[in-house]
Amino acid sequence: MYVRSYTPACVSRRGIVGAVTNDDRPEVWKAVVAASLARMSDIHSRIIAAAAKTELASLGFRRKGRSRLWLADRHSWVNVVEFTPSRWSKSVSLMNAAHWLWLDAGFMSFNEAVPSKCHAEYETEDQFRSAAGDIAKTARTVASEMDERFSSFGAIADFVVERARSSPDRMGPSWWGYEAGVALGLVGRPEEASRFLHDLADDRVIGRAAPLLPLLADPDAFRSKVNDVVTQERIRLKLRPLNNPAF
Repeated sequence: MYVRSYTPACVSRRGIVGAVTNDDRPEVWKAVVAASLARMSDIHSRIIAAAAKTELASLGFRRKGRSRLWLADRHSWVNVVEFTPSRWSKSVSLMNAAHWLWLDAGFMSFNEAVPSKCHAEYETEDQFRSAAGDIAKTARTVASEMDERFSSFGAIADFVVERARSSPDRMGPSWWGYEAGVALGLVGRPEEASRFLHDLADDRVIGRAAPLLPLLADPDAFRSKVNDVVTQERIRLKLRPLNNPAF
């Protein structure tokens, strides 16, 4: 989906987004520009945060600190919305994603990402507020679709296994194969899980799989190990403790 595209704000001696000075001294001009950029950045961020809260809060999303990430806790995974900033302009794009808490990734991995063509640049407050609202509405729609796709761990397992099988030479021996192996172990299919985990060829995941392989013969021990991973990842992301184990 496309959201209206806007051209970047122009920079000139007349200033940026309403900053005007008739003083041509470089130090005065630089001070005016710096103040205008700081004001624009603050307004730009507040508009995005307000639009995100309006559309996403009712789905259980909460902003992660003061970042552009909004997270919704789904116990064993996190529904993620990122209002992606630009290095080059005051603008916003959109990325929806799922982050599996059971992978021991150690970082905010987008394990299933849904990119968007939504993009808007800041020109005026009214223009950007409208554009940010449109983008936040799209974020809500895609986040709801993500919840439907991954409404159970069985659905997640089916998805990651099929995806790993679709890329036997590239991603199958890497992260996708690792995901499939862990998921299969959790749904009680140890022989298939073992094949995926033994076939890994990426050092980043071989080390993660090593302590799980001996536990495939003991489903309770396997689940307990993965639950420990979930707990640690939830702590890292400052999510609330679960009343019951994820698996």
